[in-house]
Amino acid sequence: MTDPTNAGSDVPAPLAALVDRSRRIGADPRLVLHGGGNTSAKGTLVDHLGREQNVLWVKGSGSDMGTSVPRDYPALRLEELTALSSVEEMTDDEMVAYVARALVDPTSPRPSIETLLHAFVPRTHIDHVHADSICALTNHARGREVVAEVLGDGYAYVDWVMPGFELAKVVGRLADFEGVVLANHGLFCWSDDSDDCYRRTIDAVGWADDHIAATGTSTAGARRVGDLDAAYTDRVLVNVRGAVSERSHKVLLVDERLRDVADRSDVATIVAGGVSSADHMLRIKPWSAVVEDPTPAGVRAAVATYVDAYRAYFERHRHKLPDGFSMHDPAPTVVLVPGLGAVTAGPDHRTARVA
Repeated sequence: MTDPTNAGSDVPAPLAALVDRSRRIGADPRLVLHGGGNTSAKGTLVDHLGREQNVLWVKGSGSDMGTSVPRDYPALRLEELTALSSVEEMTDDEMVAYVARALVDPTSPRPSIETLLHAFVPRTHIDHVHADSICALTNHARGREVVAEVLGDGYAYVDWVMPGFELAKVVGRLADFEGVVLANHGLFCWSDDSDDCYRRTIDAVGWADDHIAATGTSTAGARRVGDLDAAYTDRVLVNVRGAVSERSHKVLLVDERLRDVADRSDVATIVAGGVSSADHMLRIKPWSAVVEDPTPAGVRAAVATYVDAYRAYFERHRHKLPDGFSMHDPAPTVVLVPGLGAVTAGPDHRTARVA
């Protein structure tokens, strides 16, 4: 029988354990979706001169943990990474260039943007997941208090910090905890044993799931809009596609699971609260478009309102962006339509499905 991880006898034990653990994480949609999250392990390799080197294997950017193989985890010289722990400041460009030079094999996939965080925490195995239930614990004013209540004092809490050098420095000082919850971002867990690391990740997310289930969902604002008939739905979708495709052609998919949200009388208020994590921001922009009136004119108005708001949002934050960074397509990626659910848009089927 073929080993699905491609982790044969020539694969170092820590890397084989990392691939196995990562595939288990990637197979659980509660934890990560569509290439999100990252995992790592530390161990040793013999280099091309016969010298034993301490290395960090970390998931390559964009790799899907659920189908990953050893090649998806580039090895980096660990001492070269931990040397940066004494550096006070570093730009993202400097960090990315430095990390690339620490690769054992320069042809390896590009390492995760959070490589230094994995290096700075002195534990053998580390998991990072974007579990929705963990983000839900943090996305309100009492986030720190609720995380302590649900996960206990074994987990630290870090307010929002952009992934990169600064976050690596902050989390690197918290290795005495079992893990760290990052507000509006996700969860890091670690251990010197791979199975124990996985258990900590699963336990923490399970506790968050249980808390949310026990807390329940508010029915305030809930309503039920009549179903749209097939012919009317087709006309709505044609108008949505036309409105979101001004810059380029889009493929649409309908997700009826979000019907309860789209039908709510307070859906605009919910959407104004923003997305729940940085991963969502990457995939679907800061918020979704809301259609109040699913007529052709209503759809066009909703998309136009969204485009104007997104342009203003971009201009407000332009000064934070690197020179030459241009605005993404301002059309919405998700459009909530009462009586229908969520309509997702993308340049191809896969992108629309991921959204």
